[in-house]
Amino acid sequence: FVHGGGFVGGSRKGDNVESIANDLVQRGFNLLSIDYRLQGDNPVVSPEFAAFERDFQALNTAEPAPRVTAFVAAVEDALRALRWAESNAVQHCIDPARLGVWGSSAGAYTVLHVAYALDEYAIPRPALRVAVDFWGGLFRDSDLEAGEPPLFVLHGTADATVPFTEATEIAARADNVGVPLSFYTITGGQHGYDGIGYSTLTVDGQSLGTKTAAFVDAHMREGGQPVYERRVIPR
Repeated sequence: FVHGGGFVGGSRKGDNVESIANDLVQRGFNLLSIDYRLQGDNPVVSPEFAAFERDFQALNTAEPAPRVTAFVAAVEDALRALRWAESNAVQHCIDPARLGVWGSSAGAYTVLHVAYALDEYAIPRPALRVAVDFWGGLFRDSDLEAGEPPLFVLHGTADATVPFTEATEIAARADNVGVPLSFYTITGGQHGYDGIGYSTLTVDGQSLGTKTAAFVDAHMREGGQPVYERRVIPR
């Protein structure tokens, strides 16, 4: 799990992580919530990510260069956390064959690029079974390609921080290339857990958290039966 905060703030202990962890642990899963370098840390990315940083600086010229570097550093740190989980699997009761990524806002941008963009740069990562996007997006939707991890998207139509079009564009790309997708549109939903109604809205009698955890669960268990659907829920 990767927290939000615009690449300038936030921590692994915030961003509703305790509720998310509780939803997962009841199903028998570990949650690793990570910190990562922020813009104020003046991060320097490794040579492994040099080409990645070069391309995303060119792609995001409207953003200050230090902010883009912080985004790249977040992607690198999330990848290194996955590699750490794989290397320390036995000690921490982790099954390295059943890994997924989940993020919100800046954290969602981070995990989506871990899931879908690294192969463009021949940067290896542990295999992933699922990616969860809470009000984030991909800077290059073309990075999402056939055969990549199934995707869960939750986004509000009134999000003033990350436009709702980020969600519709990634969903359209997933449809085009055949990546399985569940897409929950919150009509009138704004940015963040409170703005989206995370703790109050229900779908088929289930909270949004339960719906997301069930999606993850179905991809982690042998014989799981994921539900791929598009739902529009009024805020």
